[in-house]
Amino acid sequence: MVLSKKAILEAKDIKTKEVDVPEWGGAVCIRVISGADRDVFEQAYSEKKMDAFRTRFLVLTICDASGERMFTNDEVEALNKKSSKVLNRLFDEAWEFNAFTPAAVEALGNDSPSAQSASST
Repeated sequence: MVLSKKAILEAKDIKTKEVDVPEWGGAVCIRVISGADRDVFEQAYSEKKMDAFRTRFLVLTICDASGERMFTNDEVEALNKKSSKVLNRLFDEAWEFNAFTPAAVEALGNDSPSAQSASST
């Protein structure tokens, strides 16, 4: 079946996934980011080394049960004060869920956290 433009634009393709966070006493949802959010994130990173790289990505991906972002860009600093162990685990889940491949990491540059981890193994 060949899709129409309307069918493509109306498709509900922003999926969510629940991730247990026992340290916080429950679970959070993460979501697939939109193409626009991914473009902005990649552009911001390619222009300069991004502070709070992992947390900035989590701000885009942590969502409520309906898939709406829970945090704004102004809340990066507050979220970044949480446990690095938890943030790293959520980042890894969100990074994989959003299909950031080794090629995507390479396109961002060798300074990204995943590229540094891969090169040290």
